[in-house]
Amino acid sequence: MNAAVAVARRRWRRIVVCVVAVFFVYQTVIGTLLVLGLGGRPNFVRVYPVWENARRIVALTPAASDVIVLLSREPIVEYGRLHPQFGAAVWSFELTWSSLLFYVSFSALLGIALALHGGAAGWSGLGSLGGAGLVGLLGASVSSLTHCGLGSFGVLLSIAGISSATIQWFGRLEPVLIPAGYLLLVAAIVGRFRVQGRVRVEA
Repeated sequence: MNAAVAVARRRWRRIVVCVVAVFFVYQTVIGTLLVLGLGGRPNFVRVYPVWENARRIVALTPAASDVIVLLSREPIVEYGRLHPQFGAAVWSFELTWSSLLFYVSFSALLGIALALHGGAAGWSGLGSLGGAGLVGLLGASVSSLTHCGLGSFGVLLSIAGISSATIQWFGRLEPVLIPAGYLLLVAAIVGRFRVQGRVRVEA
């Protein structure tokens, strides 16, 4: 019994470590992309009074559905680069409640998948389902980026030099990519649980 508890604890520790690592690596990649692709290191950070803003929204918005929408778009923290002469934002990254939920849920799914496959398996251990889910989520997960009025995946495409027509075309795919990516990652995790269950039964 003690051995089983120890194994379970090690697994949960591995999962927590993987989830936290994925979250911070993900944010580091986004920050690096902005610095290299849009030009210049960040020179400002703005922390918003989230609780005060939330209380104001709840108090002044009669419809509960509107409250949820407004709260989801409310910024938590923003960092970016201001033009040294004009003071306008060259680029910025704004973390809202909805984007935080996305990043946390993404990190949780990918972290669990990585932890279940163990350190030796690495990225290749995710399998085809997990890999497809990862591609789908990464391809549609930059909605917190802003640059000259562009939003979402269009920012990443514009940095890569893709035409505006292609950016508009891909924008129509984003609502499909995000849920598809989630479903594929969940399927990869469920499949790994089933494989591990069969191994225990056979053992």
